[in-house]
Amino acid sequence: MIMRLKLALIGCGKAAERHLKIYQALKDEVEVVAVSDLNPERVKIFSEALSAKPYTDFQEMLKREPVDVVDLAVPSGLHKKVGEIILKKFRKHLLVEKPLALTLKDAETLVNLAERYQLKLVTIFQNRANLPVIKVKELLDKGFFGKIVLLSVKFYWSRRQNYYDSASWRGTWAYDGGALAQQGCHFADMMTYLLGEVESSFAKMGTYLVNIEAEDLLVGTVKFKNGALGTIEATTCARPKDIKAEVVLLGERGSAIIGGFAMNRLDYLSLEGVEDPTPLIEGYRENPQHPLGYSHFSYIKSVFEYFKKGERAPYLAVGEDALPSLQLIIGLYESAERGKEIHFPFKPRYCKLGKGV
Repeated sequence: MIMRLKLALIGCGKAAERHLKIYQALKDEVEVVAVSDLNPERVKIFSEALSAKPYTDFQEMLKREPVDVVDLAVPSGLHKKVGEIILKKFRKHLLVEKPLALTLKDAETLVNLAERYQLKLVTIFQNRANLPVIKVKELLDKGFFGKIVLLSVKFYWSRRQNYYDSASWRGTWAYDGGALAQQGCHFADMMTYLLGEVESSFAKMGTYLVNIEAEDLLVGTVKFKNGALGTIEATTCARPKDIKAEVVLLGERGSAIIGGFAMNRLDYLSLEGVEDPTPLIEGYRENPQHPLGYSHFSYIKSVFEYFKKGERAPYLAVGEDALPSLQLIIGLYESAERGKEIHFPFKPRYCKLGKGV
């Protein structure tokens, strides 16, 4: 059993900033041996903060440094290209920021490589570790809601032009995608995590308030294989600031609403035959305050336990667990491009996500 993980970080951008702080807080569990980024200034900042060796060539880093796991925090469109080298050439366990890749073929390549070489592959979907999500998932699996009829997810967030201008890859189809693929991937994941396989999807999308290739607003409907219907509203058009995020679950025997900014608060729960649900949800109503973000910290801490001991928290997105939500995202984009309902499984023909990398 590994007592203290040796980790290498690839990518020193915005997503990695939170990782840096979490690694500092978990220094007894992980040692960041080296960091790599094409930007020498960013590498210097991260290497000094983590007392790690700096590199601008990740392959040179992995040749020289003995590490157990690699944290991949580069733009999404590069996940497959870089991840394939990490798994196939260097045979290292891999932690990947969401989404796993931008095409299903690329994501499946990474999953298959990890299986072939018996390596652990985890995608970061930290909202699965939210206490309200854990409780609603438990009640759902135990049948408290009965037959599910509707799962509605929505987020009204704000991303202005300066956000997209901060990096040339943001908002591009090749490396990022729009509101659905990036911010909305957490909500697509929540749909498939809670209700399982999708039968069909239909969507409309547009780019309204910013100048980018991809969309800043998508509205879609989903039919699940279990018969339930779903809706998704994914937008970064909220002005002048973020408004809210919400997950609504309706079943024949109960209903729940998970709210807050990031699915971190249980706003409503009513169950048939349960006069007072308080004992069921005590300690799970809301994430506690945490300087590093409760769910992100808890998720990565659980990832380290999995890498070290093989003990897998039920909410971790391991290997192929990251595929259903990506397929849903691609299905919604494909529908918006074709102007028709998409039935699963399907072969993407017009979806632009991940094309031209």
